[in-house]
Amino acid sequence: MPQTIADALVVVFTYGVSLRTWQNTGGISRELALYCALAPKYEKIVLFTYGGPGDQEILDKAISPDLRGKFVLICNSGKQETSVYSSSAPSLVKAALPNAERVVIKTNQMAGGHVAARITPYLRSFGMKVGLVARGGYLWSRMTAYEHGTASKQAIDAAAIEKELCSAADVVVGTTQSMVDDLAWRYMIDPSRTRLIPNYVVEPEMEPKSACDRTPGLILYAGQLVKRKRVDVLIDAVAQVEPETRAKLMLEIIGDGPELETLSAQAQTLGVPVTFRGRLPHDELQARMNECSMYVQASELEGHPKTVLEAMAMGAPCVVANSPGLGDVVMHGATGLRIPLDPEAFSRAITEMMADPDWRDVLGSGAARVVHASLGLAATLPKEIEAHQYALHHATAAVPSLRMTM
Repeated sequence: MPQTIADALVVVFTYGVSLRTWQNTGGISRELALYCALAPKYEKIVLFTYGGPGDQEILDKAISPDLRGKFVLICNSGKQETSVYSSSAPSLVKAALPNAERVVIKTNQMAGGHVAARITPYLRSFGMKVGLVARGGYLWSRMTAYEHGTASKQAIDAAAIEKELCSAADVVVGTTQSMVDDLAWRYMIDPSRTRLIPNYVVEPEMEPKSACDRTPGLILYAGQLVKRKRVDVLIDAVAQVEPETRAKLMLEIIGDGPELETLSAQAQTLGVPVTFRGRLPHDELQARMNECSMYVQASELEGHPKTVLEAMAMGAPCVVANSPGLGDVVMHGATGLRIPLDPEAFSRAITEMMADPDWRDVLGSGAARVVHASLGLAATLPKEIEAHQYALHHATAAVPSLRMTM
């Protein structure tokens, strides 16, 4: 058996998120892929979720039978109020680790990171050596300030929790260099305690199709239907395409959210050929990405956008807005196009790319090569392991005399 990192890895879910949430959003197989890959490095992997008793059945179905003995689920089986349940996290995690001496705790996102920050010293008070990895897929405080305003209670609370987590952590992990730099600057973190671990892509079972084998005229977007994603720009862009070309196009929007009704009305008013589909399981989403002639995204702000990376991995030529987060993942002219965030620019890109299948093939194949080489799970796993090892090695010493009661 490979040398283990520690007795247990404890994954603290985003506040309020359950395995059912992952299942409903279609990403459970992708999210669990990392922890299944890490399983040989730990005696036990504990998932602290906010779901009810149904989470256990979901977990059992999502992982292979040979790994079920490795995974331990802590969930809100008593259906307590979320804050009450989360306050019991330290004692619940301790009860799940009766014989553990070395533990790594990791957050799935910064949101709810205060729970992980409080589990850590509690376990240390029992003499365990515990390393804390503060991981976020995006800069939570910035995203919250963008959506609710810099002086909003949501933004202030997010910054306070983010600071508590990052200050307590042995390692702080971000998915982009700008995120890592921002966290280090905001919370005065020694750069040696930071790590850049981008979002990963899971190897698909299917080979990326060439342009001539894809569904002609199919333009795809996948993600939340919220204002920040600017899906309205994509609908306006298709509306501005010349009628002869537009008649050959179909914009498919996969996802849901509060903007669905508004976007549906916009498409109807403009007479744009749009198909709205709900969220899809990860493998079905990959299949659609392998069918589309083009993937488009016009968000105003992103972290390290998984859907764009996955579309690139499937060889779909991607056109994205040159905005924070999106512009960082596409090399203009090599793995896709970065263009201004306006309908006219997207309309022009759609028209020109649809007329040139060879160009789409060049961009799509280039994207697939780069993403699989640098962001495949096989490339990401060693970075994840190193961060866990560092966190445990540099963990604050246990202080039994300061045992906490929570």
